[in-house]
Amino acid sequence: MMDLSAYRDIFIEELNDQLERMDQSLLALELSPSVELVQTLFRAAHTIKGSASTMDFRELSDLTHEVEYALEWVREKKPEMNSELIDTLFRSLDAMKVLRDQYIRGEAYADFRAVVREIKDLIQTPTVVGQLKIPQLQPLESIMAQVAIVSGKQLMSIHVVLEQKCMMKAARYHILRQRIEDICGTVVATSLMESQPGAQNEDDHYGQFIIIVATSKDPQQLKAELSSDSDIHMLEIDPYLLESNEVAATSAPLELISETEQTKPSVTTAATTGPEEKVKTAQPTVRVSVERLDHLMNLVGELLIDQTSLADLSGSGARKESSTLIRSISGVSDHMGRVIKELQEGVMKTRMLPIDQLFSRFPRLVRDLSQKLGKDLELVIQGGETELDRMIIEELSDPLIHLIRNSADHGIESAEVRAELGKPSKGRITLTSFHEENHVVIRYSDDGKGIDGEKIKASALGKGIISEEQAARLTTEEAVHLIFEPGFSTASSVSEVSGRGVGMDIVRSQIGRLNGIIDIDTEVGVGTTFTIRLPLTLAIIKGLLVKVSGRVLILPMYNVAEIVRISPEDIQMIQGQQAILNHGRIVPFHRLCDRLNYPRTDRKSKTIPLVIVRSVDKIAAYAVDEIIGNQEVVIKTLGTYLGAMNHLSGATILGNGKVALILDASYLVSL
Repeated sequence: MMDLSAYRDIFIEELNDQLERMDQSLLALELSPSVELVQTLFRAAHTIKGSASTMDFRELSDLTHEVEYALEWVREKKPEMNSELIDTLFRSLDAMKVLRDQYIRGEAYADFRAVVREIKDLIQTPTVVGQLKIPQLQPLESIMAQVAIVSGKQLMSIHVVLEQKCMMKAARYHILRQRIEDICGTVVATSLMESQPGAQNEDDHYGQFIIIVATSKDPQQLKAELSSDSDIHMLEIDPYLLESNEVAATSAPLELISETEQTKPSVTTAATTGPEEKVKTAQPTVRVSVERLDHLMNLVGELLIDQTSLADLSGSGARKESSTLIRSISGVSDHMGRVIKELQEGVMKTRMLPIDQLFSRFPRLVRDLSQKLGKDLELVIQGGETELDRMIIEELSDPLIHLIRNSADHGIESAEVRAELGKPSKGRITLTSFHEENHVVIRYSDDGKGIDGEKIKASALGKGIISEEQAARLTTEEAVHLIFEPGFSTASSVSEVSGRGVGMDIVRSQIGRLNGIIDIDTEVGVGTTFTIRLPLTLAIIKGLLVKVSGRVLILPMYNVAEIVRISPEDIQMIQGQQAILNHGRIVPFHRLCDRLNYPRTDRKSKTIPLVIVRSVDKIAAYAVDEIIGNQEVVIKTLGTYLGAMNHLSGATILGNGKVALILDASYLVSL
């Protein structure tokens, strides 16, 4: 058999794209039904089914076949796009996503036969008088079925309903059964319609029947070959899945299939090529336009020309005057610097993705929350074309999900309350992103009831998060930031959506790990806005170089709020802790050498250089020995062999070849 492991990552990437396309198209279809959207859904389902079948991912292929059949029914019958239809399609899509995740993790596949039955009920398969049961395989039939499966065939259920006017239905049944056996090769089992009490015509017993076959042909091919018979009123061909008891019934005579079983993967697990492949996760990938790659190739070409120029200068150096040689080398060096700068920017752009790849996941979340909470919610997305580092986009998903859940559950009022307040019945959540200097700003807002700082303060005091003395000093604006404290919640009851007091502290810690900053602007009765500022990338940063105890350390510039010089008299003792006043705000004061357990050096200057560090919503002032300046640095990871180094986010190599450590601002302000 062909080794498919080489195509696994490509398959997963394409599968993710198609599932995302189906998700967006379904959301759009619910809002504005159109033939084009149904066609888009059908094409995506057809692509997934074909790819899954190629990768021998039968569970997904079979389920997607049912979804494709339902979409074909929608395309042909053009039914009303009611909530039952849309919800069923969404549940089918969720089942496909679960199978994808299980395939990636190498887990046993979930049983989604209930979803398949729901799809069949939805499309209203034609019925006839009488009862027809799906065949229950006997032990010998089960053995035949499993032998066929391990030899590369698949089980199909062929449901035939004959025309009411068909004469001699029994004869037609036997003719069709023989024809099906000739086309497929193996008939595993057959089920006929049960005779009704008092039936006068025994021939009606053959009016409809189900035949289970083992075949290597796909359902469309079988349907094309069988549907030409004029006596067939309805023909339905679906994959047939073995029941667990049918598999168990064959546990004794396994000798019949043990030899072939060794060469095929199990049909109930996500195995594709062996145990090693089962636990293999998909490798992260980034799609890069050919235009960007061509630009990088041109820049590399220019560097090669500069390399040749330097080699020529090296060879002719003895024959040239030193001043001429220096000017030539300086010119080549300047050009190389410009090219390297452009090359650096080009490589950074290859890591960038439009943030819409993240934002596009949330309309479905808002829709589900709207149904679950019984609120009419609307999500408005702006600035989806803003580009951000791929790694930051992935890490940003959980914080935004927490914000959306909290807004939907606690922030936005019910339609009745909004009507009393004179607000539109539909609550609005807005997600906006844009570039601001070397940062990306994400603004999240809702038009709900806002955050009451006094209520927050009272709740924090009651839970023991702050003392009465601290509460007295807190302004209303500062009290609002208490929602980021672990375990804080003002919810009167725990709901399925939120209210456990574990959401907003996760938001703060995640943003902090990304070297970001979060601000809150809220007005009671009007709404709340969260503003998140993030670096464009975590691979290359602009850092502030400082000297502490003879060592050069680096602080990320996006965490540096201000650089000031103070005199020793400006340091005050407030509640037993050193602090300074900065623009009327009390800021904790620390000496960086003390925090890092470095020895203190003698201070020669009368003033103290001070770096005010900010991370998320916290701030602290750190005294250093010397401010060197800022420059762009490439972050290198320290590796796991150093153990837990919470105060460091990495290291870099300076122009003189020495290593400088990069401090983690979120750790420093949390001390």
